[in-house]
Amino acid sequence: MNDDILDLVREWVAKAESDWASVEILSANEHCPKESVCFHCQQYAEKLLKALLTLRSVEAPRTHDLKRLIQLAAPHAADLSALADRSDRLSEHAIRSRYPGNWRDIDDSEMREMIDLSREFAAILLPLLKG
Repeated sequence: MNDDILDLVREWVAKAESDWASVEILSANEHCPKESVCFHCQQYAEKLLKALLTLRSVEAPRTHDLKRLIQLAAPHAADLSALADRSDRLSEHAIRSRYPGNWRDIDDSEMREMIDLSREFAAILLPLLKG
């Protein structure tokens, strides 16, 4: 594997880790903006998936659709398939929650669910990326 690919993988992981730091910092505040926490949860999972795709020489499409990214990454991490159905809940936070309009309020329970789901992605992906 060439150094350019490994550098790009490290960049994806660093960007993902920055999103996770945002999740931790924001969610620690009792008045946290829940939609921002959920957005960064989605971004964290997305960037980890794109890091794996890059590592495996699969072109990562410009999409926020985690289910699509899982389909591409599953041959390299079979455990991801178990997250596919729930990934839609996380994907919707990539865009819809960031703009005004017909969007619902996010409660603590949903925010915690998105944090937990992001951790599930990380548990599968990080060992493959750092190993």
